[in-house]
Amino acid sequence: MRFKRMDVYIAKTIIVNVMLVLFVLTALASVITFVGEIHDLSGSYTIFEAARYTVYKMPGGMYDMFTVAVLLGALLGLGDLASHNELTVMRVAGVSVMRLGFSAMLGGLALAALCVLIGEFVVPNSETGAENRRAALVESKTNVLGAGGIWAKDGSSFVNVRVMTDRHTAHRIYIYDVNGQRQLSGVTFADTALFGDGEPRLQDVRGTQLSVQGSTVFQVPKESWQTLLNPDIINLFAVDTDTLSAKGVYDYLDYLRANHLDDRRYVAEFWAHIAKPVGLLLMLILSLPFVFGPLRSSSTGQRMLVGMLVGIGFYVFNSMFMQTGEVFGFSPLLTAWLPTVLLGTISIFAVQRIK
Repeated sequence: MRFKRMDVYIAKTIIVNVMLVLFVLTALASVITFVGEIHDLSGSYTIFEAARYTVYKMPGGMYDMFTVAVLLGALLGLGDLASHNELTVMRVAGVSVMRLGFSAMLGGLALAALCVLIGEFVVPNSETGAENRRAALVESKTNVLGAGGIWAKDGSSFVNVRVMTDRHTAHRIYIYDVNGQRQLSGVTFADTALFGDGEPRLQDVRGTQLSVQGSTVFQVPKESWQTLLNPDIINLFAVDTDTLSAKGVYDYLDYLRANHLDDRRYVAEFWAHIAKPVGLLLMLILSLPFVFGPLRSSSTGQRMLVGMLVGIGFYVFNSMFMQTGEVFGFSPLLTAWLPTVLLGTISIFAVQRIK
């Protein structure tokens, strides 16, 4: 189907209004975040740093608000076209509601692409940078892994990494080897682990090997490290997985499966990333009945209020169902997709009722 000037005009109107609503919602969330940070001001954590932290958190807030903003922005844009009788003229000219919906979906596809770009490339880096800098200033520490470091299963071993000073360097690594009978067979401590090109290397290594014959103490200046861990995996333990990109979650799933660990929660989170742009497009479809359906005679304020209740209700239900599915052990696919499927069913049913 060849794009016409009408398609570009409707798509542009929706994109502009969605971005306007998105920036307003993000600004409100940022003000709340900034006010909350004022209580933690200290000698090194100044009001400038609090403002910087707030700015770094903005992409995450924008990503969370995107679905709600699409519904409200579409209502605002289409409602503005309706109030100027532009949609009426289009309908009189023989343009069907489905054809107008197609034009709106062009804008929705552009917005969905923007949402994916923000979630995949901006949010993970901005969230990590914000939390790391805040931790260093507020808690007066440079260890992004926390006071006790992180614990990870690495094949038949359990690893405790205490400090990560940069992407390629870790310090104070404790490795506890366990045999097939789940008995401790050895303990290794390394002052430094270097991740770079090739195999990871441990430096200043000492430890104890345990056996039925007794124990053996060893010490070497350096040795190679056969491990499934890498800097990306280690840093995943120190951040909220909700801020990870779909690729980050997928990489973490590879690590979990290699160590035979429960991955259901992260499978659900991976599919939730895939479902988000789909839900965004469905929200755009759901806006059509607000403009052409029973609410077409309502004021813009009334439509926006109902739209806000629907959008926020979907956001809350989606978040709660993710937690519920994890607690009760639901299928990850069901947990991730059921809210979106319900939204799609409601949207299609509402559109079919448009006269």
